[in-house]
Amino acid sequence: MRTNGNPASYREKKRITPGYVALVVFLFLLVFCNIFPLFWMVGSAFKLPAELFSNRISFFPEHPTLDNFRIVFEKYDFFDWLRNSAISTILIGFGQILIGVLAAFGLVYFKTKWNKAVFLTLMATMVIPFQVTMIPNYILVSKFHLLNTLTAVVVPPLASASAFFFVYQHFRGVPATYYEAARVEGASSFWIFHRVVVPLCKSSISSMFILCCIDGWNQYFWPLLVLTSSKKQTLTIGLQQFLDFEMGNNWGPFMATSTLASLPIILIYLFMQRNIIDAFMSSGIKG
Repeated sequence: MRTNGNPASYREKKRITPGYVALVVFLFLLVFCNIFPLFWMVGSAFKLPAELFSNRISFFPEHPTLDNFRIVFEKYDFFDWLRNSAISTILIGFGQILIGVLAAFGLVYFKTKWNKAVFLTLMATMVIPFQVTMIPNYILVSKFHLLNTLTAVVVPPLASASAFFFVYQHFRGVPATYYEAARVEGASSFWIFHRVVVPLCKSSISSMFILCCIDGWNQYFWPLLVLTSSKKQTLTIGLQQFLDFEMGNNWGPFMATSTLASLPIILIYLFMQRNIIDAFMSSGIKG
C-alpha cells in the first residue's frame, strides 16, 4: 500500500508492537547499566565518609563537599600522575599513528611479492594476547635500564597492528591513479604521501589518533609492571594508593581521583563521537 509521502499514512503504517516495546525496554536497561557506575562515581566523589558508608542508596550527596578533592591535591602526587598520563598518552597516540600511517602507505603503494606475507604477519599479531609478550617486553626494558621511566611505558605499545589496519583500509580507498599521476609528474613518494594521501584520509587518521589516545590513557597492567615510584606513576596506577586492605580503603578520594581521571576521555568522546563512528563505518565497507 503506497503512502504517497503522507506523514499521517506513515504513522498509521508504523504500529507499536510488543517486540518494539521489548526492544526499547532492553535498550533502556542497557543504557542504565552503563551509566549507573558513572553517576555513582561522580556522586560519591562529593560525599562525606558517613554518607559513603550509609545503608541508604542515593546518587546525589545530601551534604556536598570538596574535601575529597582537597585530600587528593594535598596528600597525593595527583599532578605528577596527571602529567605522566598526559605525556605518555600523547606520545603513544602520535607514535602509533606515525608508524601505522607509514606502514600502511608502504604496503598500499609499493607493490612487492612480500606485501601479502607482511600484511598477514601484522594481522596475526592482533590475536596474540598481551600475556604472551608481557615477560619478553619486561626483560627487554629491564636490560635497557628503562624501568620506572615513561620510556618503558611508551615504547612497547608504539607498533599497533590495530592502528595500522584502520589506516590501511582508508588508504586502500584512495584511487591508485592519484599516486600514478603524481609519479608521472615527477613527484616524490614523500610528497605524494604528505600532500595527497594523508590529506584525503585526514578525518580517519584524526579519529584513529583519538582512539589511540583513549587506549593509551586507560593503560593499566603494563604501567603497573614497569613503574614503581609514586611520582612516575600514571593516573590509572595512582588509584592503587587509595586501596589499603590493612588500614582501610579511602573511598572518597578514590572516587574523586577516578572522576578526574575519567573526565578528559568522556569530554573527548562526547565532542568527537560522530567522527569516530563515521570513521569506523567507512573503514568497514572499504574493499
